[in-house]
Amino acid sequence: MLENIVEQIMLLKSMIVIAAVGTIALTVFCLVYCRKFSWTSSNLKLLGFFYGMDMADTFVLAVCMLKLFLVISLLFSKGRIELIHIYFFGVLVIVCNFFNRKLKGVFVNLFNGAIIMGVLFVSNLLLSYLREILFDVKIAIALIFLAVFLILYAAYDVGYCVLSIIERRENREQNSKAKERTNKRQVEE
Repeated sequence: MLENIVEQIMLLKSMIVIAAVGTIALTVFCLVYCRKFSWTSSNLKLLGFFYGMDMADTFVLAVCMLKLFLVISLLFSKGRIELIHIYFFGVLVIVCNFFNRKLKGVFVNLFNGAIIMGVLFVSNLLLSYLREILFDVKIAIALIFLAVFLILYAAYDVGYCVLSIIERRENREQNSKAKERTNKRQVEE
């Protein structure tokens, strides 16, 4: 039993390495970008995004980044797509929607995830065709376009996640302001 679990985790080793390298790179970028604080600089927006995040928002952002790193690792690894990759991506989609409180969008996002996994599978087939049978420039160009599509979709997914976090934070602030106004009215009466 334990051997099977370790074997499945080993299939995710490229994603784990890319996630570690990507996290370190993003941390270094944020540290360098936000090194000098100024009220007039553009780094105030980045600092403002992270300031006031609750644990659920942080978790959603981490899950979205894991989805990004999984797609990138599957795109650039020369291995094939295993069931663990599909299950892991599906679990990440479900967890992200659950914590975003958008349960209606689960099926749409799972469908999008199935399309992404299908595109990754086709790209791996094309790559093996180029390596083992015949190298064709047209197929190589199609493979490059598929890779660009996958990276853009993964970046869109992270951007959508960031926008949902900002939207949820604005809703919380509006609700707290409405509660304060209601409490003031009750105190005045």
